[in-house]
Amino acid sequence: MMNEELIALVNEDLKNERKHLAMYLQAGVMVQGLHRPELREFFLEESEDELKHCQQFADLVVRLGGTPTTDVNDYPSDLVCPVQILQYIRDMELEVAENYAKRLRQTERLDNSNVAYCHVFYEGQLEDSWATAREVEQLIKKYDHESYKG
Repeated sequence: MMNEELIALVNEDLKNERKHLAMYLQAGVMVQGLHRPELREFFLEESEDELKHCQQFADLVVRLGGTPTTDVNDYPSDLVCPVQILQYIRDMELEVAENYAKRLRQTERLDNSNVAYCHVFYEGQLEDSWATAREVEQLIKKYDHESYKG
């Protein structure tokens, strides 16, 4: 795999990480309902993790010889219902977990150290996104029984 291809793939994933950062921040300020304080804290803590991910992806682009994108993929900014927010976040995390699994397949042929490093990097990203999706799934079960269905 050529560095240019790798840079383009990592930049695509950086756009999603920026989306995650923005979505978690937005959810933290927009969430409503009885459990707002608890969920606000969760969303804002997750936003801190996403900021670290954005930095890691941007650093990787630079290490590969590219320029990090400043673009952000779209996300809904008007969600206020806890269950709807959580469902969107679960789906968002599962989407990138699938993307990272695809990146692992794309970097299986370790033809240079950049590709090998990216392969290891994506293993960690996959694990983190998958774990967050599972945690959010538990939160959905917790809050879904209440009157949050919008």
